[in-house]
Amino acid sequence: MQHHYFCNAMLYSVKTKWCASETRDQRPETRDQRPCILCCREPETLDHLLVGCVFARTIWYEVLSWCRLTAHPPDGTLGFFEWLTTQIHPSPSALRKGFTLLAILTAWSIWKHRNAGIFDGLQPSTARLLTTIQDEARDWAAAGVKGPQAIIPVT
Repeated sequence: MQHHYFCNAMLYSVKTKWCASETRDQRPETRDQRPCILCCREPETLDHLLVGCVFARTIWYEVLSWCRLTAHPPDGTLGFFEWLTTQIHPSPSALRKGFTLLAILTAWSIWKHRNAGIFDGLQPSTARLLTTIQDEARDWAAAGVKGPQAIIPVT
């Protein structure tokens, strides 16, 4: 349950456009030329990884559908924080905290799934990642974290 420190660090990286996996010898003009490991279509940037990648957009759609939230999944036209802001404000106030926590959990889980692919050779799997997110969200709710109980299905 100590994941929130890592989540905050990852989200800070997104906000400041810094990628923790960059090495010192990567020059700014070439560091984003590596293709996204999740979709193999576009250069990997943090915004692409979290909201632009077709893999990530599929995960967002499935997670939001699972919770029956009316928020629209990202379509890749906005960065992560811009998308999140446009979806939080129209949400009913009783659901905002749960939605925000779920968004942080989903972004963090996508990041960890990407790292498992790079460092452990794990093949990307939307089914496996969705199950991981659902299990973690249920664990948060069971631990008494305020917010998720309002949006997570009982089953």
